[in-house]
Amino acid sequence: MKRSTQCSLSTLCCMSVLLVGVVLVGVAGAVDVGEQAPDFTLQSTTGDTISLSQFKGRTHVLIQFYSMDFNPICAATLTTRMVDHHTFEALQVQLLAISANNPFSQQMFAASLHLPFPLISDHPDLKVIQHYGVLQHLGEAHVPVAQGAVFLVDKHGILRGKWIRPPGDVFPNDALLEAAHAIIE
Repeated sequence: MKRSTQCSLSTLCCMSVLLVGVVLVGVAGAVDVGEQAPDFTLQSTTGDTISLSQFKGRTHVLIQFYSMDFNPICAATLTTRMVDHHTFEALQVQLLAISANNPFSQQMFAASLHLPFPLISDHPDLKVIQHYGVLQHLGEAHVPVAQGAVFLVDKHGILRGKWIRPPGDVFPNDALLEAAHAIIE
């Protein structure tokens, strides 16, 4: 009896250490407000590659992570950004949207919504989604997607705002526009 208790405790301790390690790895990938935003270079729906660093010193960047193309919530979120596109432009904020979808799917999705800003593909590596700490897995198949989230990066490449969207919610532009107004120099 004593031996089985020791094995159980030993197994439980090992599992706890493993679980804590998995949780910490997930947290370690997240970037926090006030930190340098991770740079990236990815293929966009414009046919060009886009790097975060190409905007440094020129304009602020609002990065919208979305889960998947042709999803009603994601479509509503992106069209919500589109409604205030001219206001974001007037505040010198470039809108970018990133997902784990392939570029062809994104091109069809962007065309169907008539988006005035590029969608950017982090397919197949998902490195940017991981660096920003928004990787999640959906369903029984554990399909890797980006969690709905918004990051506001200033002209100096510093993360100035971070909003994680609850599943199923469309995040309005009000708080994003307020944060963009606050960083105008």
